[in-house]
Amino acid sequence: MEFRPSLSARHTYKCLILGDSGVGKSTFLRRHATGQFEDQHVPTHGLNVHTLLLETNYQAVALEMWDIAGDSRHGGLHNGYFFFAKCAIIMFDLSVSSTAASVTRWQQRLEEICGNELPVVVCGNKAELERMCPELLFRKQDNLDYCELSARAAWNLEEPLQLLCRRLLMRKDLKLISQPVLKPVKDCDYNEAAMKEQMDSVLQKMLPPKIKASETCEPNEVGDFKRFIVLNEG
Repeated sequence: MEFRPSLSARHTYKCLILGDSGVGKSTFLRRHATGQFEDQHVPTHGLNVHTLLLETNYQAVALEMWDIAGDSRHGGLHNGYFFFAKCAIIMFDLSVSSTAASVTRWQQRLEEICGNELPVVVCGNKAELERMCPELLFRKQDNLDYCELSARAAWNLEEPLQLLCRRLLMRKDLKLISQPVLKPVKDCDYNEAAMKEQMDSVLQKMLPPKIKASETCEPNEVGDFKRFIVLNEG
């Protein structure tokens, strides 16, 4: 993968990275760019735009990544940032329930401006940390995928990009190739098998599509955030 401020390519797609402040959006990009990880959180002010050049088993794809500030205090949430987007990542922190509850808000904002057919990956970061108390549930939607990763442990970092490329090129068997080998942060304590099991658990418990806007989700009431959070209950 290459990381460039701009790139002219036939297959270039604008990709938004949305989510609350502190969930790891900029860290995710930095990991792909340089392999580096920084513990100190520096909020994004306004907008950072970079391009990732990805090699796939079909063709090269350039994702123009728009890293948008997570709150209005730092200049985020301008409608103009969303225009002409072709795909998006909505990221949350697996250890902080409030960021998971915000995924619906980000999804609604995206759909208001870009419609509901844009390929989107809902992505839980910081999988190496102790998970929030509520159980996470995810509802099937034609344009949405779900995955988890750990920027600190360098685990599953390519998955959201691969999922987006599969939808953009309409190739279910697409894979990223020629990827750099990223290493976990020194002294990072994590259990890869446990992280994968937790992600698979969310995917296995996926709720059926919502038929009516007023329909409540199974098996409990959506508002009972003490017991669970439906990530994409828009």
